[in-house]
Amino acid sequence: MSSGRKADPARELGVGASLLYKLYDDIQQGESIQNATSLAGERLKAAQAALTSVGDLMDQMSPEILKVDALKGNGYTIIASNAREMLGSMTDLLNTYWDGQNLFGGTDSAQPPLAEASDLLDWAEARKDLAVASGPLSAAGAASLITTFDTMFANVQRAADGSSFYGLVYQSTSRTDLGGSTDPESDEPSRIRIGAGETLTYNVRADNPAFRDAFKALSLLSLLDAPSSEMTEEARTALLDEAGDLMRGVRTQLTVLAGVLGSKQERLSNVAEIQERAIAAATAQINDLEGVDYYTVSDRIGTLQIQLQATYSITAKLAELSFVNYL
Repeated sequence: MSSGRKADPARELGVGASLLYKLYDDIQQGESIQNATSLAGERLKAAQAALTSVGDLMDQMSPEILKVDALKGNGYTIIASNAREMLGSMTDLLNTYWDGQNLFGGTDSAQPPLAEASDLLDWAEARKDLAVASGPLSAAGAASLITTFDTMFANVQRAADGSSFYGLVYQSTSRTDLGGSTDPESDEPSRIRIGAGETLTYNVRADNPAFRDAFKALSLLSLLDAPSSEMTEEARTALLDEAGDLMRGVRTQLTVLAGVLGSKQERLSNVAEIQERAIAAATAQINDLEGVDYYTVSDRIGTLQIQLQATYSITAKLAELSFVNYL
């Protein structure tokens, strides 16, 4: 009684005790979902920040492409240098590690999804060297080189020898499932439990087409500082145009990807608020079921007080008895 709670509310509730136990179960499940959605929300927030940074890199690179004429001969060298640096920065962003998980590795989140940027840059340089082995790269040679890049980035087979984006660049075993894909290793979207039998899915891995196109564009741009003995002006223009088209598409895709991810974040936020209200409501119901009826308690305390006074009175009388009186 002093605690203000019933000692055994389930006994007094009878068959209604199942409601009490269900409320406790609802609170436990709600707190579990609330914790899961909170952590997932922070993961998506970190992923969104990385996406924003990747988009910023694209925004920084696009104006550089347009400055080639103004920068004269140094323009290509500056673009190639910036492309290599940005490719490294993009790799670092997509290898973001948060709370024990690599955010862009899908279900295979224990290891970084991407290899070092230098692996792709070395591959691109090797392909260029092969293309210029018989003389300076012409416009036709540049088109053939671009085809080689297209083939490598489109190949879904895992090959670390440079014949596939998978293995050379993307190392995770969890791949983006684009729907209807023939990719033998495509994986289902990542899932977050948001309710009983209900999940929220999101699909942002480092092999997303937007990222692949960005890697292709930057690796092409990294070749532009080749000496004039290896590459003609027409070839540079062809590589630059191809990379520019890819980067414009990448920026659009990143905007869509960030928007979709943002809607997932909003949904998680709403779920967290709903769970918080549900937990508060269940707690209030439990308090009503387990709380003491103060009128009943007052009556019981009065009865106990009378019994206690009677006990004290009898004890006092017994203390007055002598052995003679007893006899």
